[in-house]
Amino acid sequence: MTPNHTASHTVAAESLSPAAFAAFGDVAERPIDARRRYLPTSDGRAEDAAIFSFWISSAARLGSLPLPITTLERHPFSAQTFVPLGSSQYLAIVCHADPDGLPDVATLRCFIAGAHQSVTFARNVWHHPMTVLGAAMEFAVAMGMTGRQDDDVFVDIAGDVRAVMPQSA
Repeated sequence: MTPNHTASHTVAAESLSPAAFAAFGDVAERPIDARRRYLPTSDGRAEDAAIFSFWISSAARLGSLPLPITTLERHPFSAQTFVPLGSSQYLAIVCHADPDGLPDVATLRCFIAGAHQSVTFARNVWHHPMTVLGAAMEFAVAMGMTGRQDDDVFVDIAGDVRAVMPQSA
């Protein structure tokens, strides 16, 4: 499965905020004035994704942008939450699906997240594997699973697609 995209496409990174990310999932930030903050959870879970999975994942380390975007993934049965376990910034790269269910690269967004922010990718949201800017970092990851091979769907992205730092004004 490969999206029908072969042109060049560049997306400028932007700061992560709950409002900017809302179309793709949820953002939770470490509490400043409270002892705890509950992470947002998505109710977008298929009935057969009843296996709760929780694991530690190492993310690819990138010193700085640009980042070639060569693959995207989605999870058709459940949302997926990433909680950073370090102090580095990281990228949350997402896009909507086209009418055929493949990534719509024209809707690609790249968010720079702080270590104080966790992200939940909504069910079926196309996203890039987690990439860290700075020191290597791990994430705690939570997701509902069916136990079948299609819990994770990956596609290769053709063409010159990359995330870059924003142009300064």
